[in-house]
Amino acid sequence: MAEYAHTDTPADTTDPTPHPFTVAVVGLGGTGLALARRLTRAGLDVIGVDDDPAVLAGALRLGPRDRPRTLTRLPAAVAAADLVIEAVPEPANLKRAVLGALREHRRPGTPVLTTALATPLGELQDAAGADLFALRFLRADALDAVELARGPRASDAAAARVGEILAAAGIKAHQVGDRAGSLAPGLLLGLLNEAAWMVHDGYASAEDVDTAVRLGCGWSEGPLASLDAIGLDTARDILAGLGDLGWGHRAPAPVLDELVAQGALGVKSGRGFHSYGVRAASADRRAVSPTAPPGCNVVVIGSGTMATGIAEACVRGGFRTTLLARSQEKAAAAAERIEFGLQRTAAGSDSDSDFDFDSDSGANNSLDAPDRWTATSDRSVLAAADIVMEAVVEDLEVKRQLFAELGRVCAPNTLLATSTSSLPVGACTETAGRPAQILGLHFFNPAPLMNLVELVPGEHTSAHTLARARAVVERLGKQAVECGDRTGFIVNALLFPYLNRALDLLDAGEATVATLDLALKSVGGQPLGPVRLLDTVGTDVALEVQRRLHEDPRLKAQAPVPLLEQLVAAHHLGRKSAGKGVRAFLTARAAAASATPATAAV
Repeated sequence: MAEYAHTDTPADTTDPTPHPFTVAVVGLGGTGLALARRLTRAGLDVIGVDDDPAVLAGALRLGPRDRPRTLTRLPAAVAAADLVIEAVPEPANLKRAVLGALREHRRPGTPVLTTALATPLGELQDAAGADLFALRFLRADALDAVELARGPRASDAAAARVGEILAAAGIKAHQVGDRAGSLAPGLLLGLLNEAAWMVHDGYASAEDVDTAVRLGCGWSEGPLASLDAIGLDTARDILAGLGDLGWGHRAPAPVLDELVAQGALGVKSGRGFHSYGVRAASADRRAVSPTAPPGCNVVVIGSGTMATGIAEACVRGGFRTTLLARSQEKAAAAAERIEFGLQRTAAGSDSDSDFDFDSDSGANNSLDAPDRWTATSDRSVLAAADIVMEAVVEDLEVKRQLFAELGRVCAPNTLLATSTSSLPVGACTETAGRPAQILGLHFFNPAPLMNLVELVPGEHTSAHTLARARAVVERLGKQAVECGDRTGFIVNALLFPYLNRALDLLDAGEATVATLDLALKSVGGQPLGPVRLLDTVGTDVALEVQRRLHEDPRLKAQAPVPLLEQLVAAHHLGRKSAGKGVRAFLTARAAAASATPATAAV
């Protein structure tokens, strides 16, 4: 709970303006105060109730547009409310005690909403009485949509009143079943917790984790900034409750306890995983060393989508680029794709001055100049390379054989990089026999457009090599984030377990495809729902990555859920298999199990 100036007297304020509904918010900590402000701004008559005079004093200091009309320590004030919202901290025993006390004062038939996220309504029903609902969301500071669960003894009249009041407040309510964690909040809190574990383990910095998820997943802010906005004490309590239930949730990352013990609660205290002062966080970004030039000659090995994308990005970044394929036919096909990509946007370039990589070489700087880039199957080009980026098939043995060759034929100071997305960098590259010059550079598809590169130094990668790699990424116009060498790196290690858990919810009948995707977009603020994202990535890719994450004991990732394996076995791979995505598979499965398939819906 945030700290406020102490006062010994409750604050009661009166606003003569008539309001259509009166809502009592009980508990004016971070979540309750945000709810009270939102409802007040919507023009509702709000009664704020809290037994802490300091909290009431803080609420009293809010501006007229945000301040509840009545602020009091007396729970009897809820008798005047058309709706009661309980917003005390998460532990179930505290919520039961407060709901029981409110039951004595609220009028019969008045619905009560609990913000309990880790406790099912069935466990609170006896204390609260009839007409109990759960208001579930991730962040109270951006409350445009919520998931609404209905208790077993809630009347239709109470449900109608809740819907009417939420609509009057401009809050979209998505009807969901009564499940601890609900849909969007539970799925996303699991991801946020895993991000916190990365920081706790020293695997990556908070800034790099947040940058990776913003750029790699299209989030408006990173997972640790989201935890700061929720409140680290609030998030820890909810995660502890969800962890006790199991269902794939890990215990809260110990770093949450450490920060809370220091009074670093996130945005509300001005400090959490990040600081919220005058200076922007971006001011702390590490600069690329100017004393470590990366070199000009790049060889990209491979001929698939990622290899051609990386090669195109390198040409655009001003490197003299060669794509090395297994055969001349594959090289020719790759060259066509690279040329198409370059020409597609060349017309939009104001100038080609950004491609002047070597003023002394006399090179022609136009994008389609033959000495700027080439594709070949001639492996002798490896001997003259300053930088080699491997983007061959995601097969450990293939990569190990390739790096053994690179160790033999490349110059001693050549920077050797693997673009593996799920295999350990060390396991792929140790056969080269030159660990100081090796690291991972994980690009994201499409490589010319995605601005993120995960930089993965090995145990013996030299500081010079690391600086050169950062300079390469900067020259490509991309942002590097650094992490340790383990399966999935940052983005994949967070994203694919989240998608796996989403499929588990669908398989258990906890939600339909439409409901789940809509909840994650509307309530969770995601650019894409998990099912649409999975169809975009490909279920075969998701299965392979999740298997590898599960096999790494350091990650404690779940095994792929049966539904994911079934999707791949049935060749429902998503967008790459037209008409055969997750929704189509579940629709067909429901139709096959139904006596009236025309009415089966997913």
